[in-house]
Amino acid sequence: MYFSVEQRNGDDSGEHSDASAQQALDGLRAVLDAVDATLLDAVRQRLEVCLRIGELKRREHIAMMQPGRIHIVRERARQYADSHSLSPEFFDSLYDLLIAETCRLEDLVINAEPADEGPHHNGRHDHHDNHHVRHSSVPSANVES
Repeated sequence: MYFSVEQRNGDDSGEHSDASAQQALDGLRAVLDAVDATLLDAVRQRLEVCLRIGELKRREHIAMMQPGRIHIVRERARQYADSHSLSPEFFDSLYDLLIAETCRLEDLVINAEPADEGPHHNGRHDHHDNHHVRHSSVPSANVES
């Protein structure tokens, strides 16, 4: 069972005048806006850590895809959903999006030229030669070099 009507906090029984109902709605929306701000900041922080992980993987020649790690992250989210009576399917979808964006960002970092190096022209063709991305071109990335 997922969130139910009985699990709500506060008096949302509908026994409000129009003005007090609007005031209650405005108050709840303010709370929701604050939660959204926290959520967005947490997603940004997560992506910044993933950029740092991409830097480390690039420097140390570690493969970008780590299926075991992806499984652990997804399983933890699923357990969280189960233990809080939330939809595991929702968390699967959420983490599909987060992991896809993480992979996209890590790919940009891993395949980028280090800022102090120029293009490699050693006679072999690198399929990423036309897609060089400097770290500073990744929006709002605080990548530690």
